[in-house]
Amino acid sequence: MKELLTIRHPQKEDAESVCNLVIACDVEDFGAPDFDLNELLDMWADFDLENNVWIVENSQKTIVGYAFLEEDSEEKLFSYGFVLPSARGTGVGAALLHAIEDRAKVLCNDSGLQKRLQNLIPTLREDANQLLKNNGFNPVRYFKRMSISMDQPPKKPLLPEGFSIHPFVKGQDEESVYQTYTESFADHWDYAAPTFDAWVEKTKRPSFTPEWWFVARDEQGKVAGIALCRMREDSLFVNQLGVKSAYRGVGLGLALLQHSFYASYHSGQPVVSLGVDAESPTGAYRLYEKVGMKAVHDVTLCEKLIIPANEKVS
Repeated sequence: MKELLTIRHPQKEDAESVCNLVIACDVEDFGAPDFDLNELLDMWADFDLENNVWIVENSQKTIVGYAFLEEDSEEKLFSYGFVLPSARGTGVGAALLHAIEDRAKVLCNDSGLQKRLQNLIPTLREDANQLLKNNGFNPVRYFKRMSISMDQPPKKPLLPEGFSIHPFVKGQDEESVYQTYTESFADHWDYAAPTFDAWVEKTKRPSFTPEWWFVARDEQGKVAGIALCRMREDSLFVNQLGVKSAYRGVGLGLALLQHSFYASYHSGQPVVSLGVDAESPTGAYRLYEKVGMKAVHDVTLCEKLIIPANEKVS
C-alpha cells in the first residue's frame, strides 16, 4: 500500500527539520554537507513562504521533501527540490515537481508572459534526471562545485601593483560593491541582475558578516573587484568572485581568491569552496584549478518553457 503523503507550505518552526533534510541529501548525493541553518533562514527571508515553498510529510509527520521556487526575473523561474534519501521512489519528488509547475503556471497566467522554469539536480541522480525528462524538462547547463582543503598555511597573496583589499564597510560600500557585482556578472550566462534594494537586504540580516566580503580597490579608491564570501560551519563559501572589465587581465581575480584562502585558513577554517559554470568562457574553471581547487561534484540545470493558458503554442 502506497504511503500517504501530505504537501503544505512550511512554517518558521519547520526550519531546523528542513535544514536537516537538505544536509542529509547533500551527504547522500555529494558526500558532505553544503548548507547550514543560517543559510536556510536567510533564503526564507527572501522567499514567499505562503506560495513558493513546499514541504512534504509522510504519515508519521516526518518531513521527507522540500522545494522552493524563486522568481528570478519576469521571464525566468528557478526551482530546487530535495527528497530525504530513505523516501526516494515513493512519489515525493513527483509531488514537489507538480506543486512547482502548478505555481509556475499561475505566475505565467497572471503575468501573461512566457516563463522559463528551471530546476537544478545532482548530475549523477538518475531518478531525478528521469523525473524531469518525463515532465518535459531538458538539460541546458552544467555546473561544478569546487573545493580546496589546505593542510598547510597558504602564502600571503601578491596583489597587482596599486591595488589593495579590505573588508566591506557597512554604510559606505553598498552602492559601489553592488555596481561592481552587476557589472562583473553582466556577461555571464543567463545572468539576471537583482535590484539594488533586493540585493542590499542581504547586508541587513543578523547573519551577515562583512569581514567575509572582500573588496579590492585601485589607487584612487575605486572598487575594482569583489570576493563575496560566507563562512559556514564546514567551509568558507565564495558566493561571488568578480572583477570589473577595465581591471581584468592583471591578476586581480587570482589575488582576491588567494586572499580568501589566506583569511579563511588563519581564522581556523582550511576548507574553501565555490560553484562554477563548467562552460564559462571566462576561464574561471582553469583559474580555480590553478590555485589547487578540485571539482567535488556536478549539478545539471534543466529547463522547461511555461506558456500562458491564453497563448497558442506555435
